[in-house]
Amino acid sequence: MAHLNLKKKIKIVQFVEAFGGGVYTYVKDLCNFLATHQSDIDCEIHLIYSPNRVELDKELFHKEIHPDVYLYEIDMQRSINLKKDWNVISETRKILKKIKPDIIHLHSAKAGVMGRFACLGLLPTKNVYYSPHGFSFVQQNISKNKVLFFKILEYSMPFLFGGTIVASGDTEYETAKKIGKTILIRNGVDFELPQKQYFPIENQRFTVGTIGRLTPQKNPKAFNEIASKLPHIDFVWIGNGELRQDITSDNIIVTGWVRTREELLQKINTLDLYIQVSLWEGLPIAILEAMAMKKPLLVSNVMGNKDTVDNGYNGFVYNTTEEAIEKIKLFLDKKNRIQMGNNSYTKVFEEYNKSKNFLKLIEVYKSAI
Repeated sequence: MAHLNLKKKIKIVQFVEAFGGGVYTYVKDLCNFLATHQSDIDCEIHLIYSPNRVELDKELFHKEIHPDVYLYEIDMQRSINLKKDWNVISETRKILKKIKPDIIHLHSAKAGVMGRFACLGLLPTKNVYYSPHGFSFVQQNISKNKVLFFKILEYSMPFLFGGTIVASGDTEYETAKKIGKTILIRNGVDFELPQKQYFPIENQRFTVGTIGRLTPQKNPKAFNEIASKLPHIDFVWIGNGELRQDITSDNIIVTGWVRTREELLQKINTLDLYIQVSLWEGLPIAILEAMAMKKPLLVSNVMGNKDTVDNGYNGFVYNTTEEAIEKIKLFLDKKNRIQMGNNSYTKVFEEYNKSKNFLKLIEVYKSAI
């Protein structure tokens, strides 16, 4: 009797605590991509995640995640609590022992630390990957002692546990190379839905917008200051959050949370200019979505943001709010604006193409087995 060739599926675990915003989009899209590209990598996908980020819409998540992805919900907290964190590590380790993964991919700082402890000895260190999605030590709303603590953590993890850092953008890659073994696989977006949602718009008043949670990182005070000095222009904040009170200028609309990507793209389409005023970033998927919708960009000069702009080609990088205000005036020229918007699309399609970049990641996973 002929023997059947039963090839073993590669078991891949994605592990994430910061399951909201851009990290949610990236991890969910990656899981779905792996599930639908079995001809490229014959794999079983397991997702261990925390449901505790306020921006996570659980009902929508269960609709959006591919049914073939195995889900494990663990009660994780963003803040450090040694007892709770140790319980999470123990619980995760039990799950990993049952799964027996070939690859584990950790997302963001908290999962990067706990995941390394949880998988210690269960698989070769070369099969452990870590995506920072913006290093914790670049935060600007924490004390110098905390910055130092996070720096020590980030630098010590690869030294103690090995593994490979997967940088999402060029500036993150330059930083990551100083920390440990690093590869560059850029973030990406899918272009099918943006192509359906895009159409040219004619606003009565010039409209500038951004996407994000109203948090210190996203710098709503700067957004408010810029808007207050340009009263003849409309501003839109797509999102919501704890710093809603920082938005006081009469020419700003705060939309509240947007539930689906389709609705998000529709709102981006109503903008003449996309602005990102963040104090720190990884590589924001929100900017990539705006580029996919042919929007010119004005972004603060921080890691991640500046990767998306070639100055004068598809927008500008700015250093001060005064400079941002001056640059906005350059976009009032419609011909200039349309050309830069088209250039945004060209750049995002060439550099931040989800299909192309996730296929590169698949090759990296396969090379580790």
